[in-house]
Amino acid sequence: MRHLRRGAAAAILLVLPGVARAEESTAVVATAGADGVARLSQQLVAARFDDQDLSRLSLEELSMVEVTSVSRRPEALADAAAAIFVISADDIRRSGASSLPEVLRLAPNLNVQRVNAVDYAISARGFNGYETSNKLLVLVDGRSIYSTLSSGVFWDARDVMLQDVERIEVISGPGGALYGSNAMNGVINIITRGAAETRGTLVSVGAGDDDAAWALRHGGDLGGAGAWRAYLMGHVRGESRALTGQEANDDAEGMRAGARADWAVGENRLTLQGDMFDNQVAVNEDLLGTETHVRGGNLLGRWTRPLAGGELQVQAYFDRHEREEPGTLEESDTWDLAVQHATDFGRHRLVLGAGHRVVDSRFDAAPGGAFLDPAQRTLTLTNIFVQDQIALREGLTLTLGAKFEDNSFSGQEFLPNVRLAWHRPGGDLLWGAVSRASRTPNRIERDLTLPGFLVGADFRSETVTAYELGYRANPVPRMSFSVNAFYNVYDDLRTVSITPATFFPLHLSNNGEATTWGVEAWGSYDVSPAWRVSAGLSTLTKDYDATLTPDDISGLVSIGDDPDHQLLLRSQHDLTEAVELDVRLRAVDDLAAVDGYVEADARLGWRLTDRLELSLTGRNLLEDRRVETGDPVRARAFGRSVFAALQARF
Repeated sequence: MRHLRRGAAAAILLVLPGVARAEESTAVVATAGADGVARLSQQLVAARFDDQDLSRLSLEELSMVEVTSVSRRPEALADAAAAIFVISADDIRRSGASSLPEVLRLAPNLNVQRVNAVDYAISARGFNGYETSNKLLVLVDGRSIYSTLSSGVFWDARDVMLQDVERIEVISGPGGALYGSNAMNGVINIITRGAAETRGTLVSVGAGDDDAAWALRHGGDLGGAGAWRAYLMGHVRGESRALTGQEANDDAEGMRAGARADWAVGENRLTLQGDMFDNQVAVNEDLLGTETHVRGGNLLGRWTRPLAGGELQVQAYFDRHEREEPGTLEESDTWDLAVQHATDFGRHRLVLGAGHRVVDSRFDAAPGGAFLDPAQRTLTLTNIFVQDQIALREGLTLTLGAKFEDNSFSGQEFLPNVRLAWHRPGGDLLWGAVSRASRTPNRIERDLTLPGFLVGADFRSETVTAYELGYRANPVPRMSFSVNAFYNVYDDLRTVSITPATFFPLHLSNNGEATTWGVEAWGSYDVSPAWRVSAGLSTLTKDYDATLTPDDISGLVSIGDDPDHQLLLRSQHDLTEAVELDVRLRAVDDLAAVDGYVEADARLGWRLTDRLELSLTGRNLLEDRRVETGDPVRARAFGRSVFAALQARF
């Protein structure tokens, strides 16, 4: 099975070369009260993201948009003491992207590598690669979507209706004190709109020489106390090319459906939402296009009400995931319950929470190859956390937080965080942080077995201690920027060790150490009310020992394959009241065995009426064939493509 091979490659596919070698990563906001900012943010967001309102927020207004990922409670973006970049609904619409991973290219603090027609490697602050991108937590409306099989995200099974996304909050840097497992190098929080914002009918169809997509959504009132919506969407992904130029036989198609309802009963606010999907993808390492079926669904409920001067939130969800290939079957059922209470008293803004998760995981492997022993496991994860934002004096805030976790594989984890933020008189924000985060073992690292070659291991959690410094400013109404620097120290990284005297069997171990450092910077400037230009730059330096030793014959392949720098440039120009032109340029440095590249995308959008929009998007316009990943087995090439879309609202 392809996704067993994904996690196992560090022990088998990526270990084999190691064996051979062994033998031979504003002022308004500053002065506004928290409640006032929250109310203003809600008004701005509601106005901005209404289906009928396509006007653009000013940069000052964007700085007051409400975010929730940094402190797990609403705050203005200008107050968020973290390296956070927000992808708005308007950014998504104007990108012309037809899939979630392509939207994530808009975040300058992420590195996105497309592997083949449906697979991507996405990371923050290093460790990228199809086998190694396992240190990033991704949430959809509070539901975690990372895999306990390999700790990564299987992007071929994870999608959303992009027209329903309110914003995507991308945090680079550890989030362990609030989010726990897997929030080691960053958090992506995908937040969809409430049902009240999606009343009416939306129809979207698009097709091009590579991909096609369609979506249908309808919503309405739920009595006099709420609203509902339901959607149905589908996609076709055209096949990529092998490096030799031949077709890779990795085309895919799928459908997804879901619904959401939000309503109020007195002071109680309730949400119930769910999705189901059925995708057909292909195993394409051998270019034969062996069909794989990926199915699943989820159901989430949330209850929120005022309590003791604050807000109580209880959330529960169930997530089902199934992947079937000839001879193999992976099944995973997840139940999760989380409780959180946010309240203010005196100088303190307190958030307390607890959660419990149960994952039933089963993997039936084809005879004669690698397998998991035991085939079925029940994993548990229990946590409690607390965070206190303390106003030391006007403009100076100290944040103390910690999460305590207990998991089935590595036992107890303590994940603390300390942040200090200073709002300078001009409204800009200077902040610093010290954090500890971890990545808990996955099933492959504990249970993977290949008789005579590899045995299951007592693999422990990988850890990082991170030091961060950031500065965010909106110096003039037409300009905003953010600059963040980091220094990370990693311990207990995944390595591959031999058995003394006999060499084989190998086992996964925690003998790796590394340090990384770099800078992330982004900003925007309004040339005119109709023209905005933006830029983003990230750099990364990694220091680690790749010497082959009996304690690690892999040369620390788990460190990943990352560019030293990448540059993103974007222009959003309203040529007329009805015509938009968006141009994006990205320059990505070399990987270990892949040349760097410069690529461009462009979108021309035409609002025929207030409810009808036509767009034409050109992708990968500069090169006829380009490779983004250094994966020696899966790397595929992509070239120029065109995608036309029509969207109507009724």
